[in-house]
Amino acid sequence: MADRKGRAAIVTGAAGMIGSATVRHLRQAGWSVLAVDLREPETMEGVTALAADVTDPVQAARIAARAANLFGHADALVHIAGGAGPTRAPDLASTDLDIWNHVMALNLTSAFLLCRALVPPMREAGFGRVVLLSSIIARGEKGPPTTVAARLPYAAAKAALEGLTAQLAKDCAADGVTVNAIAPGLILGEQGTRIRDRFEALPETERARMLGAIPAGRAGTADEAAGLIAFLLSPEAAYLNGATIPVNGAA
Repeated sequence: MADRKGRAAIVTGAAGMIGSATVRHLRQAGWSVLAVDLREPETMEGVTALAADVTDPVQAARIAARAANLFGHADALVHIAGGAGPTRAPDLASTDLDIWNHVMALNLTSAFLLCRALVPPMREAGFGRVVLLSSIIARGEKGPPTTVAARLPYAAAKAALEGLTAQLAKDCAADGVTVNAIAPGLILGEQGTRIRDRFEALPETERARMLGAIPAGRAGTADEAAGLIAFLLSPEAAYLNGATIPVNGAA
């Protein structure tokens, strides 16, 4: 199909800053959306909200079943849910197995579970779009952890996610399915969002150091990440497959 009318997408992490911006961009492009988050996201016309834990295999299957009930199947998966967890673990010694397993489940295992549930119907239909969320941290970060709570497992999970992206794209390309990832740098949302709160809690010298390390001289916005995601779901992106695209102001 040359246009997006009638297409349906699942967006996880839809209550967050990039997730909510992505839902808005997809609706403007004509997509119907199933918006998924641990807490039920706000909705708009053309959007159905679902509260679910993406690390739970049973709930991942429930997301797929809900999409099948609503749309027949989802044409696209945008998996934004993730993060470095709630517990600050600045180094190897402070990263216990529970922290490691939680961050891995939140970022990597959840992507596997959702792709396993949602990609086979896309392949059968001969069309699909998958966008996963990596991070600039996948290549490591020098200095003390800043807005990232448990940096070591987070970096490992995001790097592994890029490998999942590359291999799944090769497995699915012949069936009309593209699998790409974006790797944001510092993206700041509005006042009261989690990353902005963590950023603003840092000493002024540390905030200045972080911004000074970005050649663009500023943090990115949720709309800048969401605009790229919307493009990756478009017909114009059909030959872009298996890529991890940085969104980081040339950092």
